[in-house]
Amino acid sequence: MVARRNIVVVAADQGLRRSVAFALEVEGYSTESYDTVQKAEASCREALCAIVDDDILRSEPQAAAQFPGNRGGRAILLVDGLSALQQRVDNTTLIKPFTGADLLGVINSRVEAAR
Repeated sequence: MVARRNIVVVAADQGLRRSVAFALEVEGYSTESYDTVQKAEASCREALCAIVDDDILRSEPQAAAQFPGNRGGRAILLVDGLSALQQRVDNTTLIKPFTGADLLGVINSRVEAAR
């Protein structure tokens, strides 16, 4: 079986999506980027993980109510220090601002945990 290497990036901010996707692609991951949770939903089902900016979850409250929890712990939430979303225990959080190394460390730990 071929390991899933695709990572979905969901953020309203185009610059954030591009930065995260670039950091991942340099490390050999393929990415798909979306500007809404609704557009990303189908791709997330087969992805290695989804990286979701908490700003988009605040702007899409209906999607936010169900999206992070139904990823089976495969979501990485990008949160600011004041976000209430960082309290969710079923997903990994990464506090903004973060470095590419921080992001890769979280993804690699998720990949190891999935094995």
